[in-house]
Formats: sequence, structure tokens, C-alpha cells
Amino acid sequence: MHNKANKILTAMLAAAVMTGAAVNAAQAGESKEKEAKELTLFSQAKISLTEAIRAAEKKTGGKAMEAEVDEESNTVQFEVETVKDGKVYEVKVDGKTGSVLKVSLDDEADEGSENK
Repeated sequence: MHNKANKILTAMLAAAVMTGAAVNAAQAGESKEKEAKELTLFSQAKISLTEAIRAAEKKTGGKAMEAEVDEESNTVQFEVETVKDGKVYEVKVDGKTGSVLKVSLDDEADEGSENK
């Protein structure tokens, strides 16, 4: 009977390992898709990431902390996080024109969002 319990435990452990491997493979596939979309959007940009950062800093009067291509958008946009007076702002910058599209206070409840 002890041998049967070991076999069941071994089978359960193997199933858990295979499930974990399948989840990791799915996440890797999603990561490659995300990266491919970011590269496609970035190739459409008429401005540089540096120019997007400058526009965000100028708009908020803050200092850039993080910047990236916004892969959730269907058009090329940069998402820049700036910090001013201890507050973090999320700034969307049009990747073709360099204009600031949206500024919102980045807090957990997303309260105080504002368009400027």
C-alpha cells in the first residue's frame, strides 16, 4: 500500500511540474508577442524616446522616472512616468507628433486623474 501512495504522489508531482511548464511557455509566448508589438509601434514613431521624455517633463514640471512604448495602444504612443513633489504622473505622448495626449496622477485607486 505504501508503494501505491508513492506512485500517486509521484504522478501528482509530475502533473504539477507539467502544468507549471505549460504556464511558463504561455507567458513566454505572450512576452514575445508584446515585444513584437512594441517594436512595430516603435518603428512608426517620428520622435525619439528622448523627445517624448522632454515633452512629459515639460508638461508636468517633473523629472522622468520611467519611459516606454505603450503596447496597449493601437497607435504609437510613449508612456512616461514623471515625479514632481513626491507624486507620480503618467504622461501619454503621441509618438508621431510629440504632443502630450494625457496626464494622469498615478495612484493605486486612479483617483484624481486629470487630462491636461
